[in-house]
Amino acid sequence: MNELHKNFHSIQINITPHTFAGLAKQNMAFHQGVMELCDNAIAAALPGEKALIFIGLAPGSAKDELLLVVADWGSGMDLSQLENALQLGSLPTGSNRLNEHGFGINNTLASLTGGDRSWALYTRARGTSSYLKVQGPFTPQMTVEEVDEPTLPQELTLPRDHPGTVYCIHVPLAIAQSVQGRGGKATDLETLRSWLVEHLGVAYRGFLDLDSRTMEPSAKIIAAVGSDARLVPPIPVPIAGTLVRRFKVEMGGQVIPVVYRYGALDEDKRNHLVLGAKAKYYYQGNQPTQGVDIRLGKRVIATAQLSEIWRGPNGIPLARHNNYNEFVGEVLLPELPRGVLSTLNNKTNLNPNDPDWQNLFSLLAQVPPLAYPKACTEKALQSRWISALLAVNPRDRVTDEMTVWPTGTRIDVLDEGADKRVIYELKATKGEPLHLYQLKMYWDGLVLDGVQPTEAVLIVPKYTSDLAWMAELINDRITPPALPDGSPSLPYHIKLATHEEKCLA
Repeated sequence: MNELHKNFHSIQINITPHTFAGLAKQNMAFHQGVMELCDNAIAAALPGEKALIFIGLAPGSAKDELLLVVADWGSGMDLSQLENALQLGSLPTGSNRLNEHGFGINNTLASLTGGDRSWALYTRARGTSSYLKVQGPFTPQMTVEEVDEPTLPQELTLPRDHPGTVYCIHVPLAIAQSVQGRGGKATDLETLRSWLVEHLGVAYRGFLDLDSRTMEPSAKIIAAVGSDARLVPPIPVPIAGTLVRRFKVEMGGQVIPVVYRYGALDEDKRNHLVLGAKAKYYYQGNQPTQGVDIRLGKRVIATAQLSEIWRGPNGIPLARHNNYNEFVGEVLLPELPRGVLSTLNNKTNLNPNDPDWQNLFSLLAQVPPLAYPKACTEKALQSRWISALLAVNPRDRVTDEMTVWPTGTRIDVLDEGADKRVIYELKATKGEPLHLYQLKMYWDGLVLDGVQPTEAVLIVPKYTSDLAWMAELINDRITPPALPDGSPSLPYHIKLATHEEKCLA
């Protein structure tokens, strides 16, 4: 670096405008570029403090662009650190694996600007009052200016003074629309923010969720359009009837515990997943979003993994098929050192040539993905409930093979004891009115066969007060058919219970 005069410095960059334009063509989506900056912000959080990240969207200086502002209150950079960070492929600093490759800032600025729009970066090291400002596009020799404060669009207000690092990036609208996926057409900032919030809530749910020990989040992300600022919520995988498998795998010279949670898509959870609204990008019950997420430490690094993990009988990657549309899950891995389970240079996918991933996938291959998982999950619930009933009353006759009506309709579980005959219906999704009528149908079928039920219980993850009221109305207002000998049946006695209440959660 060279001193120009007191408030200006010249730094040499190992990247040409042509190279920078080439980086912009790597098909990195808008939200992926924002995530690179969030990764840097979390890695730069001061010791003992939680990361605070501000993401603001404002109108750009041209009609076909918007202005993206990303700020954090982390450690910032001095001049030598800034020069290193701007080099292509510079060695990552520190030990945090969120700084994995040394390409992050270059990839992000190239991809978000399309290679030719302007950007500015402000940063200050701890203990300094002035900011270092560098602005692009990139050139081999760049000037760093010392300034008092970052220059921000007047529409945006930071939640706190004196940030450590601030990016102001002019983003072509066509690139910003990639937050919606292929063919995105939104032009208003509020809609673009809603899609961005979903991406961030999925990727950083481990940081945004409450820590089990401190009962506080590890990071806070604010997404703002003008003065309207909203917290990004943690967005979990909406799994119904969760099944869990645990493995241990050797990688990086150590034995790593792996938790694999999977099951059927819970559409009710999905429909209220993002600040009470329906998820629009993830967990859509279709081929592109079927499969499992992979979370490394607190960061989700891949979503909708299916053919990437599992192979068919012929050894080729398992083809996506509508049979797997409701299959969702999550592979949970602990925080691992940089270089173990590596990703591509722009962190948009896993590194398929890494043998550690192959070791992990060979273990997951022992548990094939569920086709029509809702049915499989509910069958597993039935088996667990039968075992629980027999553990309490081993002399009861508990079966999932009782059928009623000429159609041979099968009751989920029937528990017969000395003075009881209880019908159970188990569902992997939220209770619905149809489920109560299934219980009524089972009750009527048994009565018409001369078998008197004493109780019918619907066991679901959750149910509404309206559904409980409906059950009361059936019990109080509707009369069951008579037994074959003409004697009246006992009144309906339909009840509701949750998986949690029955220790099935």
